[in-house]
Parts: sequence; structure tokens; C-alpha cells
Amino acid sequence: MAGPKIIVGVTGGIACYKAVSLVSALKQKNFEAQVVMTENATRLVAPVTFRAVSGQPVCAEQFASGGDPVPHIGLVERAALYVVAPATANTIAKLAGGLADNILTASFLAARCPKIIVPAMNTAMWENSLTQENISRLKKHGCLAVEPDAGYLACGVFGAGRYPATSKILQEIENALGKTRPLSGKKIVITGGGTREPLDPVRVITNVSSGKMGAALRDAAEKAGAEVVYIDAGAENARSLKKRIAAEFDGADALIMAAAVSDYKPASVRTDKIKSGADKLTIELARTEDLLKYFAGKKKKQYIVGFALESLNLLKNASAKLRSKNLDLVVANDISALNSDTAQITLLAKDGRAETFDRLSKPKAAEKIIERVCRDIG
Repeated sequence: MAGPKIIVGVTGGIACYKAVSLVSALKQKNFEAQVVMTENATRLVAPVTFRAVSGQPVCAEQFASGGDPVPHIGLVERAALYVVAPATANTIAKLAGGLADNILTASFLAARCPKIIVPAMNTAMWENSLTQENISRLKKHGCLAVEPDAGYLACGVFGAGRYPATSKILQEIENALGKTRPLSGKKIVITGGGTREPLDPVRVITNVSSGKMGAALRDAAEKAGAEVVYIDAGAENARSLKKRIAAEFDGADALIMAAAVSDYKPASVRTDKIKSGADKLTIELARTEDLLKYFAGKKKKQYIVGFALESLNLLKNASAKLRSKNLDLVVANDISALNSDTAQITLLAKDGRAETFDRLSKPKAAEKIIERVCRDIG
């Protein structure tokens, strides 16, 4: 399972071939490395080289035909960190000015994650006051910079501006991530989507669930540094979902049950397809096992998060669920959130704390939930 997503921006300096080693090192450390190249960088190192090393398609065009219409936004949605290595004087000037004239500068501007630049250039360009002012401006806005080494440069002179060792860049990346990854070293099991209880070989009883919240929680937990096991309940029934959770539960620090597990299943499953000729069909249903209550009863160190989707008496029913199932946290959300891109949530903790948030996008709501998990177990 790949770790946090690192965007590696590669600009058109002669040192860009050294970024291949950086991408390789990130992969060896189990990061997901996504390479973004400027047009000039592609003239020095073929994108296929970075694709082979990273295992990911390389982004080098801002408006690629047939792809994402806004690729600079999609690129950075799950990014834990953005590093530009090497960063030329030209690109540094663009970034400092907030320009977005290519896929690298546009995605860098759109990214909300920590950012690192790795300057590499001729000594005179590095020491130029304009370059230093641009770097200072980037630092003022929260960007980190890895100081270049002094040494023999491609232009034939000896001085500052040399691309630093890969190990030095890696250390800066890990330091930056350590400050923004409070769940580092924690294993989080997250379920999402709706289960499917078979009625016959072609029909199922299911819950309406887009799975958007589960996926958003997965992304937020990964960004916080957790080792995430994500289980898509859309391919499971309650019984098989229980087995998959049980296989991961003992080693988990938290279980977040965002999946909509069917409360009932057919009492018997037909082995042949039920004919559709009858005007009415009576199906006997049996109660499925309450997985949330089951795993909450098995917890030792595990922090258990449940969801309460209600159409009436939301907070009252959510509070009752919190107590009756021995949960650590319940996310109460109105039924209007069903299949929506937004949610209005209240977080109810067993110690009586309650936080209500106005309507948020599901990724933002997921961040609030993970922030609470971080505070409680991080």
C-alpha cells in the first residue's frame, strides 16, 4: 500500500536528471511519487524515464487533450507535500509572483500542502539579489527551501548553486511531513460505501451510499500520516465485511465505520433467479449482525468512530447510538447528506464534547473528523 502522495516538480535546469534519484528514493520509502515537469525539463530528461521510476503517468501539459479539464487541481487533491527539485531561478521567480502559466506553477499555486523548493543554478544567478528576494518571499508564505551545495557546476565554475544530495532533500521532506502528520505510525481501518445482501444470483438489498465520505476520510487520514486500510463495502455483504475488518482490527489503532451496513438481509437466498411474473413478492428479512457494536465490544486500544444518519431527532438518536454501542465518537449527519457532495456534521464524543460544523464539502468534513481523531489518539 502506497504511503502519502508527494508531488515532485521538475524544472528545466541541467540538474533535473538528478531528480530521477529523488523519485526512486521516495518510491523505496513507499511514498506515492507523482512527477510534474515543465516543457524545458522534458527536453533534458524524457518523461518516460520518470514514469518508469515512479510507476505513475507524468504530467507535463497544462491542457492535455482528453484528460482532466483542470489537471492542476486534481493533481494536488491528495498531496501530502509538493517539492520542486531542481527549482530554476526562472521558476522560483514565477512561484514567488504567484504565476500559473504551466502545469507545474499552476499546481504549485493550487496546492494546500507543505511545499519545498530545491534551488539549483549558476552561482551568479543564485547570488543575485532578485533570486534571494524571491526565495525570501516564498519562505514568508510558508515555503521551505533546501540550500544548494557549493561545488563544481555544469557551467564549469566552482561555487554555490549545486543541486544537493538526495539524502539531504529526503531529510527535509521527512522533517516537513513529521510536522504535519500527527497520525504517523498509526494504523486506521476505514470502511465506506453500502453493503449488498444477495436475494438471488442477480438481485441484492442494499443501502443508498455514494461512498464519498469513506473515500474522503481515507484521503484525510493518509494526509495526516496514517497507514490506512480502506475497505469498500460496495463489494461486500455484512458477513464478508466483518471478516475483512476482523483481519485488520487487532493491529489497528482506530476503526472508522463510514460504511452503510444493511440492517436486514433476506432470510434465505435463492440459488436460482426469482421470476418477475408475479404482481407481488413477499420477502422475509432477517437482522444482520451489528458490526459497529461487535467491534466496539472487541476493542482494546482501538478508537471506534461510528456514523448516525437520521431523518428525525438527529442528536438524540446519535447520542443514544454513542452510548449503546460503546463508541468513542459518533458523527451525526442529517439524511440530506445522502449522495450529496456536502454534509453538515456534529461530532459527539463519549466524554460529552460536541462540535457542530456548518455545511462543508465532504473532503472538508472528513478533515474535521480526522482532526478530532488526531487529537484523541495522535
